[in-house]
Amino acid sequence: MMRRKLRIDFDELNVQESVTYVLATEFGLKPNIVKAQIQEDSSGLMYLFVDGEKEVVDKAIERLRNMGFGVTDMEKHITRDKSKCYSCGACMSMCPTRSFTFDPVTWDVHLDIDTCIACGSCINSCPVKALKLNI
Repeated sequence: MMRRKLRIDFDELNVQESVTYVLATEFGLKPNIVKAQIQEDSSGLMYLFVDGEKEVVDKAIERLRNMGFGVTDMEKHITRDKSKCYSCGACMSMCPTRSFTFDPVTWDVHLDIDTCIACGSCINSCPVKALKLNI
């Protein structure tokens, strides 16, 4: 069993389809939506965690793509250039999932990529542009 982090892009043609229903009923996966946005034109995106066997998740991703959804695997979606970062903590204050932590001994800021939802809030907060969103 593993956890995958996915970004699902949709448009007005498939906004009424239930991604989580398909993942749960057709594939027996455990989806958990962590963020979703729908625009006025009915397009939008959703970030979710999916727990299940790798082969099953891969088949589910293919099914969603066949339904017209854009699916991006969000593994290693945020990168930090440690040569630029001076651990000012600006990213910590903007992160809604508290994926950044501060080590009071070393005075370093650390990123827990497993809890990050790739919302991008930290990117604009970084004064030295040490963070990059890879999606």
